[in-house]
Amino acid sequence: MTTAPVTAAAPRAALGARLGGGVWLFLGPAIVLMAAAYLAPLFDTAVISFHPNTPSGIDRGHWILGNYARLIDDYYWSVLVRTLRVSVIITLFSVALAYPVAVWLAGLGPRGQTWAILVYMSPWFVNTVVKSFGWTLILGNNGLINNGLRSLGLIDAPVRLMLNETGIVIGLLPGHFLFVLLPLWAALKGLDGNLRWAAMTLGARPRQVFLRVTVPLTLPALLAGAIINFTMNMAAFAAPALLGGTRTRVLSFIAYQVNLEELNWPFGGALAVALLVVTLGFVMAAQAAARTR
Repeated sequence: MTTAPVTAAAPRAALGARLGGGVWLFLGPAIVLMAAAYLAPLFDTAVISFHPNTPSGIDRGHWILGNYARLIDDYYWSVLVRTLRVSVIITLFSVALAYPVAVWLAGLGPRGQTWAILVYMSPWFVNTVVKSFGWTLILGNNGLINNGLRSLGLIDAPVRLMLNETGIVIGLLPGHFLFVLLPLWAALKGLDGNLRWAAMTLGARPRQVFLRVTVPLTLPALLAGAIINFTMNMAAFAAPALLGGTRTRVLSFIAYQVNLEELNWPFGGALAVALLVVTLGFVMAAQAAARTR
């Protein structure tokens, strides 16, 4: 009885030992590429954020905290708060909409699931800028929605659906919703139906089965999707720029202006580091909250 597991594990251990050195042969190029193309620029961005910007370029001979002190200015602070607010709203809407859709998807046959997933992936088949321009034709004062409401006699003046936070939420939600839907759908599809059946045989009602069995078992997938959704919202650029207008800027667009228009790379680096730290902070807080449950 005890020899079977040892016998089965021995070939796997021997195979792992033989491949031990070869793993680094395969991982090495990817690690070097990530270090050169991602970690090095990120590190350099963090370093130059502590240097002053001068007419002749970045003064690497002096170290300052002034670039970060500018972040508490009322304007930049309000932009950061707006970015967080919009990102959280989109994430909450995505979570609320994804669960019933994922449950419906998991109940379809293989062909139905394939076609439904293709439909939900369709926003990613179109360029982000093209999608944003398309939304302007729908959400504008003379767009499809306002013209339709006026023709029905429901409004006299156009409803502001863009050049504000509402436009950003509408523009980002359809595409970023997919990042919550896919992991949740995969978790529901892989859920053992015997667990729900066992709960029902013990007297649990369908609502109790859903809340006490299905939701806890799929919560890690839901959290993973929500984290991806949130980080995508925080880093979004094109849709907020086109649908938010000049009075509803988000932090990614301000960083673009500072870096590429003003050429103030140290302050732009401080903005980028602040965006990264805030995003990672929210992600770590979400993971910590999930572990306590």
